[in-house]
Amino acid sequence: MRSEPTRALQRICRVATAAVEEAAAFAQAARLRLRPGQVREKGAGDFVTSVDVRCERRLRAALGALLPDAGFLGEESRPHDLDAEWLWVVDPIDGTSNFARGLPHYAVAVALLRAGDPVLGIARCQPEAATYVALRGRGAFRNGRRFRIPCGRLDDGSILGCQWFRGQRDLGFLERLQQRGGRIRTLGCTVTQLVDVAMGRLDANVQEQGHVWDVAAAGLVVEEAGGRFTDWAGRRVFPFRDLSPRHTATVAGPPRIHRHVLRLLGGARSPVVSCR
Repeated sequence: MRSEPTRALQRICRVATAAVEEAAAFAQAARLRLRPGQVREKGAGDFVTSVDVRCERRLRAALGALLPDAGFLGEESRPHDLDAEWLWVVDPIDGTSNFARGLPHYAVAVALLRAGDPVLGIARCQPEAATYVALRGRGAFRNGRRFRIPCGRLDDGSILGCQWFRGQRDLGFLERLQQRGGRIRTLGCTVTQLVDVAMGRLDANVQEQGHVWDVAAAGLVVEEAGGRFTDWAGRRVFPFRDLSPRHTATVAGPPRIHRHVLRLLGGARSPVVSCR
């Protein structure tokens, strides 16, 4: 696919969405049969299950048949053709620790990148069993219905999603984020936390860590819903400047809240922000 005509991208979106939903249904059913021996630690505090691997295989086969010339970057398998114009990015189960322990928040996420920029993002999120789809320049949708990010708030009624590196001892940024009395939530799944921002369930999300596959789909959902998704310096994450498996610190939120969160992260004083 050398161009991006509307009909072609919409067809790809329909087929890829069906593949994500099928993979999510497979994961949900397989979760009931998961045994301790099927969970292993692949890095410090980083876990993978047999379901992650099988789910990624299913998605790789379906997406490869849909766009044979596209490259592939998944969390659980060897990447292929990363310098291709079109690239699938797959997180078969984001929130694996939750998934393996029976906790509710996890997601299956797929993004299609063109020259490093996500043009399509799909996330099937639990526990709400909802499918989120974003198309570059065409908006964000929940179960087929378009939505916009609420304006949010940053005061003693706000709720901020946060995640940080395991074993991190310097958590001063959390203190700064709570200067206006906001509550901190860590749900253990980057995809669902970003989607929660887009839906207004979280007023912002601040993370020290996150790989390309963690943020490609859900970050596009935030942007296409009208929010901002940047690094801690306020620079847009998209297009990706680097597809290597490194972490990127990110901030997501409605434009006005996002601006004030960046100020708090920089240590600057910020007025109470609310859209009430």
